[in-house]
Amino acid sequence: MDLSKLGKWRIVGIALVLFTTLVFADPKQCANCHQQQVMDWQQSDHANAMALAIKETALGAFDNRTLAFQNQQAIFKQRNAQLIISMPDLQGRMRDIEVTHTFGHFPLQQYMFASDNGQLQFFPFAWDSRPKAQGGQRWFVLHPEQQPHDEFHYSQKGQNWNHMCADCHSSDFEKRYLAKQQQFDSRYSAINVGCASCHGDSQAHLAWAKGDKTINDKGYEHTIGVKTPLFERQTDGSMKAASPLRPSSQVAVCATCHARRSQVADRQGPHSFMDSFQPALLEPELYHVDGQIWDENYVWGSFVQSKMHQAGVTCANCHNPHSGKLTLPGNQTCTQCHTAEVFDTAKHHGHKHDTEGSQCVDCHMPATTFMQVDARRDHSFRVPRPDLTAKTQAPNACNGCHQDKTPQWATSHIKRWHPNSNYLGTPHFSEAFYAADNDLPSASAMLTKIAQDKSYPNIVRASALARMADQPDRNAVVAIVRAVRDDDPLKRQGAIAGARNFAIAKRHRMLQPLLTDPRLPIRAEAGRALAEMLTARFAAQLSDKQRLELEDALKDYRQMQHYQAERGYSHTNLGNLARSLGEHQQAEQHYLDAIAVEPIFIPAYVNLADLYRALSQEQKARTTIEQGLSVNKNAPALHYALAMSLVRSGQKQQALSHLARAAQSNNSDYVYTYALLLQDRGQHQEALVQLNNAFALTPANPDISYSLMQLHAQQKQYRQAYRYAQQLQQLLPDNPQIAAMVEKLAMMQQLQNQ
Repeated sequence: MDLSKLGKWRIVGIALVLFTTLVFADPKQCANCHQQQVMDWQQSDHANAMALAIKETALGAFDNRTLAFQNQQAIFKQRNAQLIISMPDLQGRMRDIEVTHTFGHFPLQQYMFASDNGQLQFFPFAWDSRPKAQGGQRWFVLHPEQQPHDEFHYSQKGQNWNHMCADCHSSDFEKRYLAKQQQFDSRYSAINVGCASCHGDSQAHLAWAKGDKTINDKGYEHTIGVKTPLFERQTDGSMKAASPLRPSSQVAVCATCHARRSQVADRQGPHSFMDSFQPALLEPELYHVDGQIWDENYVWGSFVQSKMHQAGVTCANCHNPHSGKLTLPGNQTCTQCHTAEVFDTAKHHGHKHDTEGSQCVDCHMPATTFMQVDARRDHSFRVPRPDLTAKTQAPNACNGCHQDKTPQWATSHIKRWHPNSNYLGTPHFSEAFYAADNDLPSASAMLTKIAQDKSYPNIVRASALARMADQPDRNAVVAIVRAVRDDDPLKRQGAIAGARNFAIAKRHRMLQPLLTDPRLPIRAEAGRALAEMLTARFAAQLSDKQRLELEDALKDYRQMQHYQAERGYSHTNLGNLARSLGEHQQAEQHYLDAIAVEPIFIPAYVNLADLYRALSQEQKARTTIEQGLSVNKNAPALHYALAMSLVRSGQKQQALSHLARAAQSNNSDYVYTYALLLQDRGQHQEALVQLNNAFALTPANPDISYSLMQLHAQQKQYRQAYRYAQQLQQLLPDNPQIAAMVEKLAMMQQLQNQ
């Protein structure tokens, strides 16, 4: 979005254009019977999730304060009752922009402005609402590193409220994106997170409250469920519920917002988590290999890993569901189940009372800070495992505080406090995930064991299945087939991802039952995974029933992409689908649509160029890449694609500079390719530097170790060659050729030293 082209900044008929009037009961109606719950809610983050920007709702100081921004000064001021932020646009011209909405309230508050196409965008500034003593009560630039070609720059789709944030910060949101007009006509029933967000349509409940005897279940088709009973420690140390567990859908209801997930349709009420959303698994971009927080995951993905979730603990065991606050202060939250005499002692945690490290959350819920000031605790409630840090590089809570110490130091202290620990030294799924993420030969067997072990949480087993995509062997077939037979949606989701690299006919035999899964994301993704079966080469293998099931699932997949039509990735996904079906003209148009909708979306250029290359239209491919580089001159994927185009046309020397640019991203594949081209051009010393860089990024990649061994041997540097040969033998221990290389290089090293 080019801010210089939006015309006059104003509220565009907010009440009439963007939003509907209330159609569900508002908190005032609920307070007639539920006064305490409404009072609690009024103090909550939910009640303050969003509001019209007026003096009473805006926490930030709009008193002509200034803040350095893009070599100029942003000014926060008022004009009559209207809040104004004066800031430079993309051309550097100062503009007065009306603030339309506040967003959140603590520990920071963001602000939004409206454009003429029904779109709300976030300003690049936020107000730090923490007390001044904690560094708060100030304006700051939220993402100072973002450039205009970055997704989370304030002018781009990553900072768009309609797509990114509205569903969780307002009630009953309908996105209503009009693709042809490239406009939003978004609607909601309440500007913040009100009663309807968790309890659903209240009309039948109100009728029941007024005495309608024909209404069952108090007027709610689905209920959230009551809090799970507290737990008591048994003599053997295990925890047991104080009274029988009762069914509860609390976690799933909360997960519709408190989860890292993609939305595939407008929600159909508070119980539509696995229907309107597709949750993220424990992916390397989001989690450390042991499941700890890396990027924002919004709690659910952590909590469902925990023993608490496995035992039946729900959100309301610790949190007041209406205020969101903890029901008890400090360690009392934990000791309501985990007895204080055993756990709230120095004997257990090894720290003095009332010091850092003596709080349960310090060790079992370490915090990660996002958005500069927002510290969020890991809800997997894991036991610190410094012994795993040395094996997998995953962090641990001990060294998170004692950063000047080693994991071995932390391990020795835990052993001193807990000599009979049931955790230290025991197997952990992170070892399998680390092996898979680093292409170790042991990964396949390790992942298979995790995927089929019922003692692991479903999200862990599903994540193991997804990692099998790079291990398409018999072990993976057995695990995937069993997961498909399991009704758990996470394992089915993992099975689809894990089957990605199998031949299409085998993939169809494994995943075909998922085409009729009752959950939209599962059947749609299964359809996408099996789309190639509709091509002329394989269509004859399908019965009429199978073909119809696949076509219906692909209709769902296309509809999911159309729901996200304001984003470049949706059109790119459709382009990839069309290409897999051999529909090259349609694929080209989808990629062009992606570029038109979101010009900064680099994969659209890369995929379009790859399509042109496959059609032997090399000049079109290069023109497309150069078009992308005009948008983002530093895009590593485009520099890599251009380098490969130049290599194909025999211009290897010209390709070097572009591979050098791509390698700056620290993508090990780019660095490795750059090294190989340097070696091809006879620049052996430079090649060694880049190979060592690639090795540092992925030391478990056998191709890199082999190249280092070979190049050092060519240079008669046998000591170094022998070291990498040994590394290669550790990675591939049963390879007789490598064993022979190790033996030969050992001999050459001895001869050289004589």
